[in-house]
Amino acid sequence: MKRNNCLKSNVMALVAVITILSFLTLKVSGLYGQHKRMTVSIYFHGNPSSPAEVADENRWNPTPNGETCNAVNQKACMILLEQTDLTISYTLDPAKINLDAVYTGAAYIPRRIGGSSSTPFNPINRN
Repeated sequence: MKRNNCLKSNVMALVAVITILSFLTLKVSGLYGQHKRMTVSIYFHGNPSSPAEVADENRWNPTPNGETCNAVNQKACMILLEQTDLTISYTLDPAKINLDAVYTGAAYIPRRIGGSSSTPFNPINRN
C-alpha cells in the first residue's frame, strides 16, 4: 500500500525524468543534430542580370523559382545549404552566408564573401 502511495505521489517526477532521458537519448544518438544539419535548396527570385539582386540574401528562399538549375554557371539559380543558414522567414541569413555577384559574360552568379556558417558553398546555376 505504501508503495502505491509513493508511486502515485511521484508520478510527475517520474514523467519528468523519463522525458529528460528521452531528449538526452535523442541528442546522444545524433538524431537531434541531424535534423539541424538538414540540407535544403534555396532558389533565386530576381533578375540574374542585376548584381545587386543576385547578392541580395532576401531574394533567396526555399520556394522553387520555376527555372531548370542545370549547373551551367551563367545565371543565378539555386544554392544547397543547411537549414540553420536560413532566417526565421526562410530567407538566406546574411550573418551566416554573405553574398556577392560574379559576372559570367551572360549574367551573374552568387559568390560567398563571408558569414559565420561552416556550410560549404554549393551554388547550382543555370544557362
